[in-house]
Amino acid sequence: MSQSQHGKRRDPDIAASEVALKRAARRVREIARKTGAVVVYIKDGKIVEERPHASNQDQP
Repeated sequence: MSQSQHGKRRDPDIAASEVALKRAARRVREIARKTGAVVVYIKDGKIVEERPHASNQDQP
């Protein structure tokens, strides 16, 4: 198998874990919005604090 063919194949466990992480991130943001909590994560090597907007607190 060539290098390019191997690079295109995805391990099913890795693909499933990416889906699970994205689902968890959505859930965390939903909970943070409902409770007014801050979501903290690292993006591009920098710490980011994501604060819920007051206008979004009334949305389901």
